[in-house]
Amino acid sequence: MPDEDDIDLDELKRQTSHGDRIDSDADNDAQQELKEAIVDELERIDEGEEQKTVSIWDAPAAAYIRALAEHPEQRDKIGESLRRQLDVDAEGSIEQSEFVRLALRLGLRQADSDKFALVGEAVRDRALEGL
Repeated sequence: MPDEDDIDLDELKRQTSHGDRIDSDADNDAQQELKEAIVDELERIDEGEEQKTVSIWDAPAAAYIRALAEHPEQRDKIGESLRRQLDVDAEGSIEQSEFVRLALRLGLRQADSDKFALVGEAVRDRALEGL
């Protein structure tokens, strides 16, 4: 049975093999294309060509969000957890729009944190454009 050092060496060999570099380059290209698409969408939103809003068709989620609106102390508790997990520095009661926005962002980040990080990069790139 190989010891832990052998496994690390095998993993290193796998990562540095020719095929992995090609795969890595393709993944980097795909990531860059996605980031550029996000920047393009941000531009379209800023120019008024697209709305900032998104909508979903989900009865259980809608019922949950509406029920929490009737129980703001519970929504605030969940909202504080969302803020904490996303490192959002805010205090006080959470409005429905922020609640839904943070819940969506947290879900997207948990699904694929690397791709979600592209959103932040795209926002930074967009903000630095023209400086």
